[in-house]
Amino acid sequence: MLPTHATTERVPVAHSCPPTAKYLTYLAEVGRALQGKLNARERKRLEGERALLERARFVRVNGLIQHYLDAGPRDGPTLLLIHGWDCSAYWWHHIIDPLAAAGYRVIAADLRGHGFSENDAQANYTVAAFSSDLAALADALGLKRFHLAAFSLGAFVGLHYAVAQPQRVRSLLFFNFALLQHNAAAERVVPGLLGFMFNRVLRPIERRNLWWIPFLYTRLVMAQHTPPVSDVRLGTLGLRFCDPAAVRVSTTELVKRATLDAVPQQAQALQVPLLLVAGKQDPLMPPQGGRALAELVPQGRYLEVPKCGHLILFELPARVVLIMKDFLADS
Repeated sequence: MLPTHATTERVPVAHSCPPTAKYLTYLAEVGRALQGKLNARERKRLEGERALLERARFVRVNGLIQHYLDAGPRDGPTLLLIHGWDCSAYWWHHIIDPLAAAGYRVIAADLRGHGFSENDAQANYTVAAFSSDLAALADALGLKRFHLAAFSLGAFVGLHYAVAQPQRVRSLLFFNFALLQHNAAAERVVPGLLGFMFNRVLRPIERRNLWWIPFLYTRLVMAQHTPPVSDVRLGTLGLRFCDPAAVRVSTTELVKRATLDAVPQQAQALQVPLLLVAGKQDPLMPPQGGRALAELVPQGRYLEVPKCGHLILFELPARVVLIMKDFLADS
């Protein structure tokens, strides 16, 4: 069930930049649906989504309009959240308000081409481009130093930024991330395979509102706990609004030897505390690879969560909040 967001101020769309067409399209769609005849569960789900939509903010960074959420006291320590590959800022929706209520300013942004952020006509969906956007967003919002949390492949961006801007980062929290070994066969096959699965199979499924198919896949393969239907449907918005070119470009880069070999070097160069949280049954990011990565970081710590798959943000959000609060307090 989506949160009602009673713990933080609900703000209108920021006027520093006009909303993207993606956002306006979906806002109108939700509004039309709520005017129709719905059962109580579906109405509650859509009302929760509308509450999130009403909190949207937009800013132009590096020539593109970026969507973000901003909650909590402006004078509190800042926490910046980075979503994973083909996801959106809404993957953090269970986490934002509890951390804001604890006194943190919490900012969750959609990477370029993802969620409600503008697509890049040049298809520059590289780790370096995402990291540069993060730097520009921090500048635009006047952020001096902040904690940085990332989920899954968003940690590639977090690592890149922390090494490039060490004076800005106070600490790092990575969820469901690990050292990955280069595989020549995977480099040849994976970009085309994932491009086909996401762009030719899963996106049409989402457009046809066949949400139960990704729900079953999520429960059988990706998660040890059953996420609420509302979370799965919110998560599949990433399928709908992510630029298909982002899948191709990002995947091609992330399976290259140079990209994977850079991760341990970046980890050893980190100058701040890092906590890596792994799901014991994660099928995508093996926990042993997470432990190995944390051991490379001079101030690295590792935490393995039992009975948890790859989707910890949806599987165990209350546990995530507690983990983050404890780590941030220590940092």
